[in-house]
Amino acid sequence: PNPAACHLGVPQMVYHSRHNGGNAQCVCGCPLVPLKSSRYKGPAPSAASMGLDDEFMDLVDEAIRSFRWNILFKNFEVLGDADRVLVYLTLWIQKCLSVASQASGVDEATRSLEVLAASDLPGPGDSGFILNSFFKPGTPQDCQIAKACLKQLRQETAHRFLKILYPSGQLNKWWSQFSKKRFMNLTL
Repeated sequence: PNPAACHLGVPQMVYHSRHNGGNAQCVCGCPLVPLKSSRYKGPAPSAASMGLDDEFMDLVDEAIRSFRWNILFKNFEVLGDADRVLVYLTLWIQKCLSVASQASGVDEATRSLEVLAASDLPGPGDSGFILNSFFKPGTPQDCQIAKACLKQLRQETAHRFLKILYPSGQLNKWWSQFSKKRFMNLTL
């Protein structure tokens, strides 16, 4: 193996989504995979509607679980459509950390992130979307569906991540230490 890519003889590899290669419908390279919760309106189906149990790990779980590992990498090879969303959610979690680190407490962080997650941020097909090179072009209707999916994922991720970031009402220092890190030198 390449010595530059190893640490103590162990190859360093990013975490790739287990949802790659699935049979989910894709719009603009964004798979409409099930989410554990149908808390937020959007095109992604709920896990319950697909007959999946509570042990099901969705893309939001994967993004949160792999964040502290993947954030350390400057490159990420996309192996499938779910990896595109994993990259987006990693950048979104990075944004959540940045916003939370500047907030005065859990209430302000929650308000700020809920507003930001629900806003219409640039998505596939928009000129201001920093990941246009990762996502695939599509019709205007496909781009709207992909943006709605990313919005739904942002809202669900913010909701779950806030519980981890503020487990007892105080900012978790093991997560907040990543607030200044940049994944692939990009920010949302």
